[in-house]
Amino acid sequence: MGKTSIEWCTDVWNPVGGCRRVSPGCQHCYAERLWPKLEGARVKREGGKPRPFTDVQVYPDRLTRPLRWKRPRRIFVNSMSDLFHEDVPNQFVHNVFETMSHATRHTFQILTKRPQRMLDWFTDWTPNAFGLPFPPLPNVQLGVSIEDQETADERIPILLQTPAAVRFISAEPLLGPVNLIRLPAPREVIVEEFGQHGGEFTFNALTDRDDDHFFNRHPKIDWVIAGGESGPRARPSHPDWFRSLRDQCQAADVPFFFKQWGEWIDERPNRRSRISHPTLLRNDNSLDVLMWRVGKKIAGSCLDGREWKEYPKPREFRGDHP
Repeated sequence: MGKTSIEWCTDVWNPVGGCRRVSPGCQHCYAERLWPKLEGARVKREGGKPRPFTDVQVYPDRLTRPLRWKRPRRIFVNSMSDLFHEDVPNQFVHNVFETMSHATRHTFQILTKRPQRMLDWFTDWTPNAFGLPFPPLPNVQLGVSIEDQETADERIPILLQTPAAVRFISAEPLLGPVNLIRLPAPREVIVEEFGQHGGEFTFNALTDRDDDHFFNRHPKIDWVIAGGESGPRARPSHPDWFRSLRDQCQAADVPFFFKQWGEWIDERPNRRSRISHPTLLRNDNSLDVLMWRVGKKIAGSCLDGREWKEYPKPREFRGDHP
C-alpha cells in the first residue's frame, strides 16, 4: 500500500482484499494475477495460511493509514478488491468513509463493478444510521468500471443516481465501442416521469442538461479514464474505441485520461522491438485494423500524437442526485 504505478492516482489504500469476477473485463484481472505474490508476502510477515483471491477479507488495522499521510494525495481505494463487494459488511464500508471524512487533505477515488450495492448503501446512509456528514464527502470521487456498451448501459445509469461530488468511469480494459451520449434511461425514472407506459428513452451521460426526454437536468459523468489490457493474456483494443471516447469527452468538455494502450498497438514495431504476429481486430462501425503486440512499455499512452492526462477539477458536492 502507498505508492503505485497506476497513472491516474498517486497512492493505493487496500482496507479490503480479494474479489470475484462479475463480467468479461475481469477475465484477466491484474489484482488476481498479483494476489499470490502479495498474499505470500503477507503470510511471511503475519503468519497464517494463504487465502484464495475469492476469499474477500477486510483489514481493520489498515483503516487509519491515510490519516498518517501528511502530504495531499490522490488515493485509489481498494485496488485489490471492490469496496462494494457483497461480502464487505455495511459497517466496514462505513468505517472506510469515516476515515475519508477525517482525511480531508486527500482525494479518494472509489471504483466499483457493483454500482447497485453502492447505490443501496447510499440510500440507507442517514445521519442516524452512520453518523457521518450528509451529503457525501467532497473529497470522495465515485466511479464504475466498464468494458463495453453492455456494461456501460448497466452501470453508468446507476452511478448517476448515486450522490457524489465527482462521478467517473474507467473504461479499462476497453473491449468494445462505448457510446456515452445515448445510454438507456433507468426504468424507475421513466415510470416516475411518464408512468408505466412511458416507453424507452436515452440520455447523454456527459452533460447535465438533455434536450430530449430524460430529465431537464440530471447528474453527469465528470471524468473518463480509458485504457487497454496489459498482462500475459491481454486482449487488444481498437484505436477507434479510444478515439470515440476522447471525441465524446471533448465535445462535452469532460476531462479525458488515456491511461495506456496495453500490450497492443496499431503500428508495426521496429526491428529493435519484440515483434509478434499481427492480429486483425474487427470493428462493426469502422475499418478493421492490424494490431501488434509490443508490450506495455513500448506501446505507451500516446493517442494521435499526444498524451491525454486530464483530471476533473475539485469542487464541492453539487447536490444534484435524485
